[in-house]
Amino acid sequence: MWQARVPTGDEKTSFPCVNFAARLVSRALERSGLRVSAPPDSGGPQPIDPPVLDPPAQPGARRPRVRKVSLRVRLASFAAFAMTLVIAERTISVFRLHADNLVAAERHVTELLDRGVGHYGEMLATVRAVLLTLASDTRTLPPDIAAAGKLPPAGQVPGASAEPDPALTPDNPEACVPLSRVDEAFPAIESLTIVGPNGIVRCGTAPGSAGLDLSARDYVRIALRGISNVEPVLRSYLTDRPTLYAAQPITAAEGGGVLGVIVARIGLGELFPRGTLAELGVGTQVLLVSPAGTVMMTYPEDILRQGLDLSSTAPVARAMSHTRGTILAKGPDGVQRVYAYDRLPRTNMHLLVGVDQTVLMGPVERATWSAGFTMLAVGLILLTGLWIAGETLVVAPVQALADRLVRFGRGEKETPKSNVVIAELQPLVVAFEAMADELTRRETALRSANQRLNSLASLDGLTGIANRRSFDAVFALRWGSVPRLAILILDIDNFKKFNDFYGHKEGDGCLRTIAQMLAATVRGTDMVARIGGEEFAVLMPGAELGTAADVAERLRRAVEQLAIPHAAVPLGHVTVSIGCAACRPRLDLSPSDLFVAADTALYAAKRAGRNRVGRADDPLADGPDGGRPEGPGGAAG
Repeated sequence: MWQARVPTGDEKTSFPCVNFAARLVSRALERSGLRVSAPPDSGGPQPIDPPVLDPPAQPGARRPRVRKVSLRVRLASFAAFAMTLVIAERTISVFRLHADNLVAAERHVTELLDRGVGHYGEMLATVRAVLLTLASDTRTLPPDIAAAGKLPPAGQVPGASAEPDPALTPDNPEACVPLSRVDEAFPAIESLTIVGPNGIVRCGTAPGSAGLDLSARDYVRIALRGISNVEPVLRSYLTDRPTLYAAQPITAAEGGGVLGVIVARIGLGELFPRGTLAELGVGTQVLLVSPAGTVMMTYPEDILRQGLDLSSTAPVARAMSHTRGTILAKGPDGVQRVYAYDRLPRTNMHLLVGVDQTVLMGPVERATWSAGFTMLAVGLILLTGLWIAGETLVVAPVQALADRLVRFGRGEKETPKSNVVIAELQPLVVAFEAMADELTRRETALRSANQRLNSLASLDGLTGIANRRSFDAVFALRWGSVPRLAILILDIDNFKKFNDFYGHKEGDGCLRTIAQMLAATVRGTDMVARIGGEEFAVLMPGAELGTAADVAERLRRAVEQLAIPHAAVPLGHVTVSIGCAACRPRLDLSPSDLFVAADTALYAAKRAGRNRVGRADDPLADGPDGGRPEGPGGAAG
């Protein structure tokens, strides 16, 4: 602490209030008719000499106008300005935090949506594979269709008769008994039906299905033209409720035409299991709507009736006009939610997942406002404390010193020296600096933690390569930026047996070894990601199908050369099966089409005996101008 005195010469003080006090004392002397002449400057501190008193001004002489500035006003203004900056900065941080929380909420809802879409894609792929197998296996078909000679010609117009033709209905219902065993083996398939070329149901696993006329159904008409398809139906003839049907044409050998159609009724409850939906949390709403915006399924089930038209509601209207995205809007029940929506492949149905905004943002907003009010209260308390401290520690000592000097200038007897000293404000400055440093440190630590979390969110924790989320993001970005795109999907053969035999610790080591080999083998422009338990994917921008197949074969051999022991299989070491596909991205295709093509090729390689490379033969997956791709490559060929 320093005693209050008038600084002289070049003497500097670290307390700005002392300088102001000196000016205040000088003006007090001037108001009494005296002026203080400053002593000459010197290189060091000088003793305080008695002031040199100038004679009083002559009566009637005009005194210069003195601008009065209150020390209290200056202290209050400074404190108010400082607190305004702090409050403004905290207010901006609050709004920025609110925006960040909203982005995090949208990301959370999108992840929930991706779970539903992924499960839908897996179940739909399973159903399509089952139908394709049944259509090509004569043991599961009625004898007359298997014989391919007792049905009307393939050119007969479907649905020519509104009534079922008894001649086309099997006399022996046992003809479709093999389908019942298939129906029981796959929970996603509620029933299987075989339809003749005239659109009449020949037999089925559901009671009362034989003899139904399905010739007016679009999925039957399309399948009778030799095209497999999936179509949502708002009202099923058998269940009288919205249903999803998948139809696969039964074709005769050597281009003999369509002999019939095998139809699977897919249970929406299995596409989106209630158990999975229940895990989404409180306040979550799931809507599955048809391409026209009609309710197909809801969760919870009792919020909306099936068949209700929601095309005019904000979230559904947005989903119908956009393929994928998020929106903050009121749902059909009037509750404000953060919705994520996506168009389901092959059906053009729309899946919407919404989470109540109050559930997501309520705790954060309450904590934010609480912090804001706390900061305001603390600011007011600090402002009041500064005012009191300024009065006690600055204004009172300066005023006492000024009064003392005025009495001295008037020639009054000097009063005893005051014991009042100017309290140093440095501890308060240090306290503010410490608080600012702590806030900066915490903010830096928070940003560093967020960066680490973002890094962890984009990498697979086990293998250290990109995860499915990063893969999907790069896949979507590459789809619209490169002229050609190829994808490889790798699956470790018999990995469950490996885990069962060696344990999960060795299984994790196997995954890491293969992931490191894949990352070290592909090009620098290619992306390797782990997309499932033992599944990996390689994204190859600019690659042709032949190049992709060559790379896939090289990767397959590289895995063999690793010679990872696998005593549970005949080969004695770990192998992989690979599916590859390539295409020119077009408006009529989507990334999921290319992914499904590669996945189909992978399963073809699996069925062919594993440790193989399969090429996609889907006409939409590759070839210029929609041409057919090359034949299967590698060992799968």
